[in-house]
Amino acid sequence: MYHYVREYKSDHPKFRFLDIKNFRKQLDYFEEQYGFVSRKDWDLVIKKRNLDSVGGKVILTFDDSLSCHFDYVFPELKKRNLWGIFYVPTQPYINSKMLDVHKVHLLCGAFEGPLLLNALNDFLKEDMISNSKIKEFRNETYLKQSNYEGISEFKRTLNYFVNYEFRENLIDKVASNVGYEFNSKDFYLSKNKLKEMCLYGNILGAHSVTHPVMSRLQHAEQKIQIKNSFSFLEDVVSQSHKTYCHPYGGAHSFNRDTVDILGTEQVMYSFSVEPRDITNNDLELSYQCLPRFDCNEFPFGKAS
Repeated sequence: MYHYVREYKSDHPKFRFLDIKNFRKQLDYFEEQYGFVSRKDWDLVIKKRNLDSVGGKVILTFDDSLSCHFDYVFPELKKRNLWGIFYVPTQPYINSKMLDVHKVHLLCGAFEGPLLLNALNDFLKEDMISNSKIKEFRNETYLKQSNYEGISEFKRTLNYFVNYEFRENLIDKVASNVGYEFNSKDFYLSKNKLKEMCLYGNILGAHSVTHPVMSRLQHAEQKIQIKNSFSFLEDVVSQSHKTYCHPYGGAHSFNRDTVDILGTEQVMYSFSVEPRDITNNDLELSYQCLPRFDCNEFPFGKAS
């Protein structure tokens, strides 16, 4: 699993990303140690729900439809005759608005954690917090991230604790307080670039509309997130594959409703974030929450 693959930018000195040079080194490592699953083999795996005849071990997935996936990742995949699965959240294409989760990333990349927390606390009120799962989310989120001081709590508060009706406004107030302006232009892949990547042999998957923690939503809200994200993709490209990726990805971030809706929508498989190999048992019984490793679990994969 990858997110940002790019080069260092001085205006975001604390931004967490995988440098393209290390991405190349990691692909070399995977090729030498494991080999890559071909697109043909992966299609067969999903059809037969069986891994036994597959050559290679590695599948590459990329979340969030970020422009760096076209600028840096796609050229490298073409050079090596590789393919990937690219998961697309659809709000940026519907109303040209940057996702809240990415606004949080940008703020964390540009400013110190204590400064951001202080600004947030200036605007945060008790009735803006959802209390039902705070203990669970506090115990299960950002456990493996080596964040700067205050960053984990800033991200956790905005992504997991604050009611969604207040989150966008809170983030924008924090940004204004620290003198930051968001610019969504060229932050995401364009529709034409998505089409080009798909025509080359990559798979485009759904990643919800607004990238929420799905377990915080009611069944009807989850259904809208999933159905509308697939509707968007079907309008952009024609492909036989129907796959989904859980936003945030941990077991706490989705629930039985999510899995049931994915089944009803005839989604072929979905990825969560659980650092272990996929098994035949997963493919047969729990294919709506297949495990996958974060790239930082392997050499050369640590974010800068």
